[in-house]
Amino acid sequence: MIRLCLAAALLLFTTPAAARPDAGSPPLDFEVLRTSPGSLNVNVALIMGERDAVLVDPPFTLADAHRAVAMVLDSGRNLTHVFVTHDHPDHFFAMEVIQDAFPDAKIVAHPTVVADIWRSLPFKVKRWSPMLGDNGPVHPSAPQALEGDSIMLEGHELKVLGPMQGDHIHATALWAPSIRALFAGDLVFNQMHLWLGEHDPQQVEGWAESLTKLAELGPEVVVAGHSAPGLPDTPEALQFSRRYLEMWPQFVAQAENSAEMRALVRAEFPDAVDALDDFILGNSSKVAIGEEPKWQE
Repeated sequence: MIRLCLAAALLLFTTPAAARPDAGSPPLDFEVLRTSPGSLNVNVALIMGERDAVLVDPPFTLADAHRAVAMVLDSGRNLTHVFVTHDHPDHFFAMEVIQDAFPDAKIVAHPTVVADIWRSLPFKVKRWSPMLGDNGPVHPSAPQALEGDSIMLEGHELKVLGPMQGDHIHATALWAPSIRALFAGDLVFNQMHLWLGEHDPQQVEGWAESLTKLAELGPEVVVAGHSAPGLPDTPEALQFSRRYLEMWPQFVAQAENSAEMRALVRAEFPDAVDALDDFILGNSSKVAIGEEPKWQE
C-alpha cells in the first residue's frame, strides 16, 4: 500500500512546461516563522511573489498564529492561500486567527487531509484543549479541499506532493520548482526527534522511502516541519531525517524498555531537541517498545 501511494505521488513530481513561470516573472522568495516550544517548534513558511503570498501550516497556539499574521502583514503581500500539510493539530489548530485576519485567503489542503481532520477533530479538541487553555482555538475547523494538485503564485507553480508516509500516514508537501524549494511539512525534521508514535516498522520504512523520493527532486532549500532553533533551511534536514529513520529499528532491537530506547537515541543524536519536555521521543519510544499502543491522531 505504501509503495502504491508513493508511485501515485511521484506522478505529481514533474512540472510540465505549460506550468513553468514566464521568463519575466520575478523569482519567488520565502520567510520562515520559527514558532515557540508551545507550538512544538513548528516552522510556518510564507512563500512570496512580488504582490501575493501563500502561507504553509498555521500554528498550534493562538499566540503563534498571531505571530504568523504579523509576518504576513510585515511582508506587505496579499495572502491568497493557506496550505495545511497534514492532520496533526500543531499544523492547523489556530487557523481561525489567520482566517479572521485575512478573510479572502483560501485555507486549503489535499482532500484526504481534509477528511482526516474532520474525522479526528472532536477527539483532538478533547485531547489538546485542556493543555492549551486560552491559547487554544475557540472555533476549531478544517480547511477546504484543494481543487487540483497545485497552487499558482504569480505564474509560479507550487506543486502538492503526496499524500505519502511521513510522521503522518497522509503527509503532503509543497514543491516550488522555480526556486528548488521544498516546504516539507512533517515529512522532514531538522535536528528534532522525529514523531514515530503512530508507526509500525513498515510505516517507518515507508517514511524513509518517501524521503528518498523527495531527495531525488534535488531541492536546494528544505523547510522542515519542525526544527531546532537557529538552523538554516538546507537539504541536510533530509539527511538527518533519513539517518534517524535508518537507525530507529536498530534502537528498537537493542533496547529492553523505553528508557533504554531514549538513552540510545539521545546518545546517537545528542544535538536533537524535543518538544513539550519529552513528548516526542518519550511517546515514540514507548510505542516502538510496545509499552503503549500507537497514537491515533
